[in-house]
Amino acid sequence: MIIAIDPGLTTCGLVAYCPTRRQVTYANAAEPVEDVIEILTTWHPPECAVYIERVQSYGIAGGSLLRTSEVVGRLWQAARSAGRPVRLIYRREVLRALDVTGKGNRDTLVRHRLIEQFGGTAKAAKGTKAAPGPLHGVSSHSWAALAVAVAGTLGAGEVVP
Repeated sequence: MIIAIDPGLTTCGLVAYCPTRRQVTYANAAEPVEDVIEILTTWHPPECAVYIERVQSYGIAGGSLLRTSEVVGRLWQAARSAGRPVRLIYRREVLRALDVTGKGNRDTLVRHRLIEQFGGTAKAAKGTKAAPGPLHGVSSHSWAALAVAVAGTLGAGEVVP
C-alpha cells in the first residue's frame, strides 16, 4: 500500500493506492495537513510507503513555496518517525514517468493520462457509486497525489532516509 501526498499550505491531496490491485482505496482532495500527519503516524499497515511530491523552485522562491516546503518536511518527519519508507518526487519526475508532454494545462494532461491507464474512459476509470472503478473518489488535488503514487511505482523520485 502507498500513501501519496500532493502537499499544500493548509490541505493536501491524499490517496491510498494499492499498486498490486491498481486501485485507489481512499482519496481526499483537501485533507487538512494536521490530519495527514495523524494518518501518517497511526494508519495501518505501518509498513506502507509514503510518496510525497517535492517542491522545486525555478528561480526566486516565494513565501508560498517556502511554506509548502516546510509542510513537506513535517510530512516526511511524521512518516519517518512512524517507521514508514518515504520517497520524495519532483513534479517534473512525475510528468516524465507518466510521459506527459505537449502544450496545455499539465494537471489536465496528468488526469487524462491516468484515466487512459486505468480504464481508457473517465466512466470506466472512476465508475459509479454502485459500481466503483479503480479511481473512484479521485478529484481535484487527489489526481496529483495519485500521479505521485503511480510515478513512484515506476521508480521516479528518491527514497529519503
